[in-house]
Formats: sequence, structure tokens, C-alpha cells
Amino acid sequence: MWQVNIDSSLIAHDGIELEELNNGQLFCSCLSADFVQALVLFAQHPLDVVFVETSGMANPLPLKELLAEMEKRTGHHYDYQGMTALVDPESFLDLAEVVNAVEEQIIGSQRVIINKVDLASPETVRRVREKVQTLNPSAEIIETSYAQVERFWERARRQPSTGMFVLRHTKEAYGRPVHHIIRTKEGIAPESMAAFVRKILLGAFRIKGIVRDRDGGWFYVDGVNNNVTWRSVQAMGDESKIVIIAKMGKALEPRIRSAWKACCGVSFTVE
Repeated sequence: MWQVNIDSSLIAHDGIELEELNNGQLFCSCLSADFVQALVLFAQHPLDVVFVETSGMANPLPLKELLAEMEKRTGHHYDYQGMTALVDPESFLDLAEVVNAVEEQIIGSQRVIINKVDLASPETVRRVREKVQTLNPSAEIIETSYAQVERFWERARRQPSTGMFVLRHTKEAYGRPVHHIIRTKEGIAPESMAAFVRKILLGAFRIKGIVRDRDGGWFYVDGVNNNVTWRSVQAMGDESKIVIIAKMGKALEPRIRSAWKACCGVSFTVE
């Protein structure tokens, strides 16, 4: 989770009550207390299910301590049904080589969903499946597209909730990925924004944002691997925000500025 929460802007317009934890990931010490407090507050509502989505780079190793603290404060109000990892086969193998948390998420999961199998080659899916099985032989592996899983909650209740929370050696010299935030108050055509994302996508793990177009409407843009999509959305405010999770660290910033000038041509700031 970053300083700018793009996803919450989409969900809020569906009338869903949100509890946001930004500028960190919920398993780190900077947010873990807030996370537990949010679950304490949710325990006061008549909820059937609490589904927690972490950031893609979150390290789940402290989860056992968080669950113990939650039980201390809420009793047996919650019944932990385990963790599910959602895997993009086109990027998983490369990320697993450099980001320790990616492997940790597989190790701690009861279910691993290999998504977008319609976009990946059978050989890539096979290699991803073998990697997952090596890291966590007991995990249920589900292959699908569009994250569609039949009877998901029934699967969760059938499986034991104990994960393998094993401390592994940190990979060499890899910290939290650098992220850039672009802001502008000027309208941009969706085609121009998509062209900008394509120009810098090879240097980024993920690019997404809520952008105001030239007619005053809004659209959501999303770029990952070689795919760039955009769609109209309902949003409010006077400022567009695009979040870029960089592979290249700060070295990507000059490319961002050059691509923005070539494709969008409006004033902006980048952090």
C-alpha cells in the first residue's frame, strides 16, 4: 500500500465502507497496530466474512503474531481461513528471483491461484506450477483466468489454516521497490495516457491510476507486463494520480519525464 490508494477510489463509488491503511504494508511495524485495531472495529459489525487484500510486495511472516494479538483483543470472534496468493504467470518467476516477499507469500499460503493462464504459454504455466510446488508442496494450486474460482469459500473452509511461516534468507541487496507518483490537474486523452504507460512499462512492475480526461470525465489506466488497459470510471476531485512501481529505482524518473512530455504534453509533478 502506498501514499496514494488508487483502488479505494474505485471501490468507494460502489457504496462500500472502507478502512484504509496507506504508506506501508500491513505486516510491517508501521501499520500492524492499525491493522489489528481495524479488525477490532470490524468485530462490532455483523459481518460474515472479512477479506484482507495486502500489497503485492507484503511480507506475511509476522502474520502469526498479528493473529495472536487479534485473538487477545477479540476473543474467538474471527476464524482464520488461511491465505491465498494470486500469481501472474508472466511476472512471477522473475519477481521470485529478486523479491523475497514473493516467495514468502507462496510459502505462507494455503491456496495459490495462477491467474491469466489464457495469456501465458503452457510452458510458462508449467514452470510457475513447479516453482509453487517446490516452495509449498501442500498448497492447493488453482489455474484460472479473470481470477474466477468456483466455490472459493467452500474450498477455504475445507483446508487447514496453518501456513508454513518459515523465516527465509533475504535475497541479496533488495529493499522495498521505489515508487513514483505523478499528479496533474490537466485533462489527458486515454489514448495518450496508454501510450505513455507503454513507453515506460518495461521499467516498472506495475502502473495504475485514476485520470481525468479532456471532457471532464475519468478513466482508470492499468499497465502490467506487456498489457495496458483503460476504462471509464466514476471519480471525484480535480487531480489525476498515477502510481508507478519501478523496477529500476530512481533511474526510471528521467524516462518518465521524457515519455510524459512526448505522449501527454501537459504540466505535471512526479515524486
